[in-house]
Parts: sequence; structure tokens; C-alpha cells
Amino acid sequence: MPAPGVNGDGGVPRAGRVTGPAPAADYAQDRARVEDTVAAFVLALDGRDIEGAVRCLAEEVTWDYASVNGRPAAVLGPGELAARWNATLVHTDASQHFLSLPRIGVDGDRATCTVHARVEMRLANPAGSPGTSTNGTYAFGLVRAGSGWLITSVTMVLLWNDGNPRIMELAAEKGRRR
Repeated sequence: MPAPGVNGDGGVPRAGRVTGPAPAADYAQDRARVEDTVAAFVLALDGRDIEGAVRCLAEEVTWDYASVNGRPAAVLGPGELAARWNATLVHTDASQHFLSLPRIGVDGDRATCTVHARVEMRLANPAGSPGTSTNGTYAFGLVRAGSGWLITSVTMVLLWNDGNPRIMELAAEKGRRR
């Protein structure tokens, strides 16, 4: 039995559907550009380059962290997401997204990228541990935009958390004090 995502369920195309070097090359190029978009997005966030992160987003993004924070998924614009990050993330001392090898599927002008993730956040604070770690699986949806790709959805499926669960709340409080 093939692994999920292989041979027909939206993942790697079947060998029978790749009819020559051009389709295989197109898939490889799309795959590389999808991976670059996801990497650019998380590296921008970790580097506090909110404008850079926003450049990776489509006009509407389905943002789903329900398994992490209990809030339902929402469709947000890049400006709304930037405001969230400017109110919280930029006030942490550091963040780092560790992503596994990606599982990428391309279907015409749509793509998916699924990775295991460990997201570390640090914030010196008097309310406990200075760090938190969110561990789970990210599923990114993307749409073709010219010769590149833009993110249309981000879903984090939580496996477990370690550390201080109040880090982002404390970062928001820090931001309001400035």
C-alpha cells in the first residue's frame, strides 16, 4: 500500500501521469517554489520581518490554530495577521520554527505543504519559565501567483506543548506597555 500523498491522493504525482521531462521538471520547479515560500514565511516571522511574512500571503488566509489556542479558524487578511504578530510575536525575545522535510502536493494552481513542526518561543518574564514549545504538524495551502506561490491557509495540529503556556499572552502585555 502506498504512503499517504503518493499515487493519487493529492501528493506526489503517479509515475504514469508524468509523461516526460517537461512535466517532471515543472513539478520539481513548483515543489521547490512551494518549499521556498513556506521557508521564507517562517524565516521572516522568526526574523521579525512582518512585511516579509506578509509578502508570502494571499489576500485571504484561513488561519487555524484551534488545536493550540481553542479559537476557531478564521479567514484573515494579511493586514490582520500582521497586526496580530505586531501585537505579540515581535514582543517575544526570540522565536524559531523547526520544520521537517516537507510533503508537497501540486494540483494545477493549488498546492499543499505538510511538515512536522516545533515552534520555540522565548520571553524573559517573572511569571514562570521563559520558554514554550509547540509541537505538531503544519498544513499549508498555497495558490499559484505568477511564477511563485502564496499561502492561502495555515493549520497547526497540536501534538503537545511544553513550557510556559502564557508566553504569547505575556508578550502581548509587554507590547501594550510600550
